[in-house]
Amino acid sequence: MFLSVVIPIHNEEEILENEIRKLILAVNAAAGGRDYEVLLIENGSSDRTLDIAKRLAENYSQVRVVSMAKPGYGEAMKEGILQSEGKYAAIFNIDFWDAEALKKALFLFENEKNDIVVCSKAMKGAKDRRSSSRVMMNRIYNLFLRIFFNYRGTDTHGIKFLKLEPVIPVLKRCWTGAAMLDTELLLRAQDAGLKMSEIPVICEEKRKSVFGLPKHIPRVIKDTFALFVELRL
Repeated sequence: MFLSVVIPIHNEEEILENEIRKLILAVNAAAGGRDYEVLLIENGSSDRTLDIAKRLAENYSQVRVVSMAKPGYGEAMKEGILQSEGKYAAIFNIDFWDAEALKKALFLFENEKNDIVVCSKAMKGAKDRRSSSRVMMNRIYNLFLRIFFNYRGTDTHGIKFLKLEPVIPVLKRCWTGAAMLDTELLLRAQDAGLKMSEIPVICEEKRKSVFGLPKHIPRVIKDTFALFVELRL
């Protein structure tokens, strides 16, 4: 299979069906006739998300549903990547995906031999239209990564594209979850010498964020410190 599109979903009944219908049309065009799958990784939803996802899988042969008992974005993303059958994987959120970025990433994979392509909300040419507090926290955290981890990128969270063969061994060494897995994967990939590049993206929330930033901050701090000890000390 050429491409796997991995989308963690949690309590998304409001937008899930409409977004998947639009996404499939967009990926059809971006894939250019090559085969692909859409993995919906449902994790601990308390609404009708799982039922809607199963109905979508019945209506679209490309859609496959994986259900996990406990909520956890990072855990769901990792499970989706490990279950992917494609040569490449696109990591999207149901409220944040970009078919044009997918086209650019596929070009970089096939012509520039990239292993990972990250969509940056902070590099030149990007636009981050989320709340000012989220934009500020994102930029402060990425500055921290550049100073203490020598991270050469400008962003770690959000849309990313992976060449699975070199990335899977790196992913299997990752132990964080929740909001930290994106960061740990990219830090380990950089240390492993994988070829990574960034492309600018426009980020605009389609609905109020369900991320709940304040409750994740203590775990992010704890896991970041543990990673610093492991990877740099």
